[in-house]
Amino acid sequence: MPINPFVATVIRWWLQQTSSTHRKEAGFALPLALGLGFVMVVLGLTMLMTAQSDRITSWQRKESGASLSTAEGGMARTLAQLTNPNNAMLLNRNYDTINIKTGKTYLGADGIFNSGDEETALIDEWTSYNPSNEPCHQQMNWGVPNFQFSGSIGDNGTYSLKAYRYDPKQQQGTLFVEATTNGQATGIIITINVTPDLDNFPGIIASRNTNGAFKTGTLALRGREVLGSKGNIYYNPDGSANSSLTNSAAPGDASRADYLDAIWSTDGEDFDADGSPIDTVEGKIFACNLPPKLPTTIQGTNFGRITTSTTLKGVGSMTPTLYRVESIDLDNDEVLTIDTTGGPVQIDVIYGGTDPELAITLRDNAKILNIRTDDQLPQVGDLRILARGNSQVNLFDRSCIQNAFLWFPIDELRLLTSGPGCPGGRNTNVEGVLWMEAILALKDKENHRDVNFLNGFNGTNYDQPKNTFYPLANSRVTTGIAVPEDVSSLMDLLKYVEWPARYRFGGVKNWQRVRL
Repeated sequence: MPINPFVATVIRWWLQQTSSTHRKEAGFALPLALGLGFVMVVLGLTMLMTAQSDRITSWQRKESGASLSTAEGGMARTLAQLTNPNNAMLLNRNYDTINIKTGKTYLGADGIFNSGDEETALIDEWTSYNPSNEPCHQQMNWGVPNFQFSGSIGDNGTYSLKAYRYDPKQQQGTLFVEATTNGQATGIIITINVTPDLDNFPGIIASRNTNGAFKTGTLALRGREVLGSKGNIYYNPDGSANSSLTNSAAPGDASRADYLDAIWSTDGEDFDADGSPIDTVEGKIFACNLPPKLPTTIQGTNFGRITTSTTLKGVGSMTPTLYRVESIDLDNDEVLTIDTTGGPVQIDVIYGGTDPELAITLRDNAKILNIRTDDQLPQVGDLRILARGNSQVNLFDRSCIQNAFLWFPIDELRLLTSGPGCPGGRNTNVEGVLWMEAILALKDKENHRDVNFLNGFNGTNYDQPKNTFYPLANSRVTTGIAVPEDVSSLMDLLKYVEWPARYRFGGVKNWQRVRL
């Protein structure tokens, strides 16, 4: 950098004056000049380095912006793939890869980046998932998932889906996409609403378990009512009165009579055929085996046999309070009250007592009720009664199970009732969601068709109730089952049953950039 002429003149004059008046300080001028020159050199270098740094920062900003654009493009492509029905079925499953910098998953169960709950093992429920061969999926003809986890954008940009976590309680999903452009990495996390179409929700399942006996998954409705738009029926064709049916029928469809006939609920003129002169099912009827496979969980306090009025409470807020029972055997006006005000309750029915097959027996006006005391409506998913062994449910007289989910994969529900018993005035003995091995209603007349449930497995006709002293009704009984309209409290179970749900995502709840 050149020195200003005026400054140079002043310095030269000052040096001359100093030389003439202070000759004893001779030799000082040269070091001073050298010092000033060094200062000028340092200033020049500083300006050069600042300019270079500005250029580097500008380049980094440019490349960072480019990688952000790549990440946004990759997220858009990812979401576009998930609109296809064959890929949308992945939205209720989890995928979370390992971050090589931390040795743990990216999001963890809570779907939050670096929150501390990340796992050390890969979570992958996507890459090998293929339900296309399942009977109910074959009716939809959606095909195999073909999701692409990564791709390129532009000349130098790449992106990859690193994680997706689904929260069924909140009905939301969180995706993390990482992108790189010219060596600059950027990540984007978004949280979106994710909800399934529930028009065909499986309110009633009669299924043959994987290791189940021959001729199970049987539904013998015999004119009992199934109320509610979510009261869709899924049954195993091999355990029905017509094994050739492989599709579905809605009310009013031309084939509806065939499907009613298959579940022993003929709606023809011949009342003696099954005891049902009209169609009593409000939902659709699906002929496809749909066995739920719920995971094994820990079990709670064992209450043994419940034989008198009892109250069990949920106290865990969002976490289910766990109980075990050997059987529930109530009569007269006895009630098992489940108070879910303080949180959901899960009851596991285990082997025990003199007859382990009789898990639940309700006579007279006995009831199992899910209640709340805070003016909120009880949720069907807040009371779950589960059994993994031979555990039969027998309902007699005007008994009732209300606001409950029942999963009994190796035994049946027998509707042996003579009239409605549930509070609220509906024509019901069960109000809830039933996933059973079979549901068998009592014949109204001796000449009604036999079901022959399990016949061929050990040669015994199990159509008649074991308690043979209970008389046949000898008149038409329509009291049946109501499936609630609000089944949102059961969304966490849908991944354990191969029901072909069409999941859709809505608005973005959260958007976050992650610098890597």
